[in-house]
Amino acid sequence: MLELLSVHQLEKSDTLNFDLSGIAQVYNSIYVVADKPWNTFLYSLSFDENKWNADSSREFSSTERLDLEAIDYCKGNFYLANEYTGSINLLKPESNDLIKLPINFEKYNLEPGTWKNAGWEGLTIDCDRQIMYLVKERQPRNIISVDMKNWKIIEQFDIPQQDSNDFSDAKFQNGYLYLLERNGNYITKVDVIKKEVIEKYHYQHVASHPNGKLYAREKYGMAEALLLFDKEIWIGLDNNGHEVSDHAKKTYQMKGNTPVILKFKRPEGF
Repeated sequence: MLELLSVHQLEKSDTLNFDLSGIAQVYNSIYVVADKPWNTFLYSLSFDENKWNADSSREFSSTERLDLEAIDYCKGNFYLANEYTGSINLLKPESNDLIKLPINFEKYNLEPGTWKNAGWEGLTIDCDRQIMYLVKERQPRNIISVDMKNWKIIEQFDIPQQDSNDFSDAKFQNGYLYLLERNGNYITKVDVIKKEVIEKYHYQHVASHPNGKLYAREKYGMAEALLLFDKEIWIGLDNNGHEVSDHAKKTYQMKGNTPVILKFKRPEGF
């Protein structure tokens, strides 16, 4: 079980939903994306007491309708997954244009453009080895590794479905793949060579408490953004515009209908 450190809710800035869907660290800055068609920006994160703010940093230029569900950073570039079209995109530092990467999914009988809400939810990079990991949410859930030197798919795999039936984000760190298993409320550490689960921790006591979830009228898990630090783990929830629950109001002083970032203590060695 993860130890909760603090709860940070988005400070409302406009009338449109901001449904947090991906998060990445670049040096001392934190960037996020959201998954609605009007969220055509890379947002920078700032904190004030128990709240956080998302400030428009760069506007994306794309010919596609955007439903951005995942983001990572490697060697000066951002990489983003668009669930609506199934494309994986490159964002260079000198341009706002999203460049579709030439990954030949069809060769492996994969059709990301047809997956829609069961499609891409996670994207993370082993920057040293230049390997990208793409995470398909469900039906079936799937992990796909891609060689970034030639954009060829290396392999596909999954881990045993003991605690959850879906994935919603991923991060690669220190030689291991960390997966956010949303409906089970788990973070799972995976050996990508042996395809084995090394260790996993849950946050059910916060996101799926017997007294209620953090947001009302939502039976499914909502965690969609994962970020790892040396001593902390951040989990961001996409609440799809739902109002906070009575339990969240009473326990964490949450209010309104904006998303939240949960900060947990990172277990030693995890």
